[in-house]
Amino acid sequence: MGRMREWLSNKWRSAIRLAHLAHQLSNWPTVWMCIRKKEPLPPLRLRNGLILNHGKYDDPLLLLDEVFIRRLYDFRTDAPSDGIMVDIGANIGSVTEFFAEACPTLRIHAYEPNPAAFEMLQRNIQDNGMGQRITAFPEAVGSESGNLSLWVDVNTTLSTAYMKDSPGEGGRRINVPMVSLDEVWRRLDGAPIWLLKIDTEGAEGDILEGASKS
Repeated sequence: MGRMREWLSNKWRSAIRLAHLAHQLSNWPTVWMCIRKKEPLPPLRLRNGLILNHGKYDDPLLLLDEVFIRRLYDFRTDAPSDGIMVDIGANIGSVTEFFAEACPTLRIHAYEPNPAAFEMLQRNIQDNGMGQRITAFPEAVGSESGNLSLWVDVNTTLSTAYMKDSPGEGGRRINVPMVSLDEVWRRLDGAPIWLLKIDTEGAEGDILEGASKS
């Protein structure tokens, strides 16, 4: 009986996952087949027209689930016509894409220090035709400007500088450039920021504490 319940539970979870993929992706049959065969996934093509490219160390299904299926960043507040968003820890650009598609006049500065993730971020900006509105920076953001020792060659959603040991097998540390939140704001000429999103695997406190009161 226990094995039957487990089997039914697994089938139910698979059915729900397939339904979500079919609802969100135009190329869901190919994606589902790759999942079943444990093969590399193609770029995810969303039904709203967005493309989510990804690389060896990325987790596109996790990002799809968090951003487009469960819509964890959808707080249903419209951006002003001249709104500015700053995405710190942009990864491959899923959250940036989400808001850029939802708010056609939004201007976005996206920061991502992991070179592999930044490459995909740039590709996603280009392939989605958002280059006029989104500026990407290959930098970390911290309490002050300088350098950061970052774990790379691991899942990019886990890439961090705040762990003694690698967050994944085969990780290595590299030095990446880092700027302060004040510098991020200076690059916007001190304009009001409508939305500041920070997802930096442990650096959130340092980023905010290092910023000036203004």
